[in-house]
Amino acid sequence: MTVEWILIGEHMVASYGQLNEWMERLAAHLVPEGIPLIGGRILGYLLVCEPEERTAAELSEELEASTGSVSTNLKLLVNTGLVARTTRRGRQAAQYRLDATAWADLARRRLETIAATRELTAFGLRLLSGDPQRAHRLRTVDEFYGWFSGELPELWDRRPPPPR
Repeated sequence: MTVEWILIGEHMVASYGQLNEWMERLAAHLVPEGIPLIGGRILGYLLVCEPEERTAAELSEELEASTGSVSTNLKLLVNTGLVARTTRRGRQAAQYRLDATAWADLARRRLETIAATRELTAFGLRLLSGDPQRAHRLRTVDEFYGWFSGELPELWDRRPPPPR
């Protein structure tokens, strides 16, 4: 894909069309993580918008999404910790900004889910300990999750620190 550059102020950035296409791709990528498309669009927008804080009304207008959908998805994103909600004295509307450091927490929770899967498969194997024929497929899954769960602590320890 060729990037089309445009000048905004003093900075060369990708065209609005390409940024929108990228946000759509990011949104679709996040659906398997349990984030609806509009939630992914909000995250994509908050990753690159300037200034970094937006109200729900601004997000609704800029993403061409209904206020109800934006409101619902902002609640979800705030609850996951990926988006922070702030209010300021003298300003009616809350502002939302991306919490870039929370992405590591999201990944950690996903890794904990993998470890919990291993616990479930191990328990299932104990239930089928007297029937090795029936336990064969479960043992295959258990061995994979056992290996993967064993690799996770070292992988997590090697993660890079967030940029400053």
